[in-house]
Amino acid sequence: MTVLGALGRWPSRAAALAVLAVLAAWLHAGLVAPYLTYLEGLNDRVTAQAAIFARMAALAATPEAPVPSPEPAALLLPDGSDAQALADLQDRLKRIASGNGLEVQGIQVLPRSETQVVARLGVRLRGTGDMAALNRFVHAVESATPALSVDNLRIQSRAQRGPSAAAAPPLDLQLDVVGFRMTGS
Repeated sequence: MTVLGALGRWPSRAAALAVLAVLAAWLHAGLVAPYLTYLEGLNDRVTAQAAIFARMAALAATPEAPVPSPEPAALLLPDGSDAQALADLQDRLKRIASGNGLEVQGIQVLPRSETQVVARLGVRLRGTGDMAALNRFVHAVESATPALSVDNLRIQSRAQRGPSAAAAPPLDLQLDVVGFRMTGS
């Protein structure tokens, strides 16, 4: 082998090394770098989730203040006759409805049902309003004292045509509101 023969292989070896370096750079830029970026993102997510977990653990470890439970008598409709209790219930529902944007069209007294301990008194309310007003009304009724329960909710939409059709159509609704009182009162 001559010196010229040995020197002739160097340019082809240099070219092969250059191609190998370009392929390695493409491999790094196309696969390795995005994968490393993805792993860093996962590390950031794990760190954020660990911080959330630590906050949740701290919240779970703090003792909750005891919520005072109301007296059982405060959950019942007031003493007196059924007629007085139903009249108070009707007035209360009318005030709650008007305060929350619900229009009452009628209130019907439901039959009394009774067990050995409590009597169930209820009314059926018919009215109109939008969904937000209905949500506020039901929340106000069920969160007030004495405890009342909403039952048999029926909602029907009125279809509108014309320029006001873009606004939410009023809803026709009917629901039963039930309260309890001690029997024998």
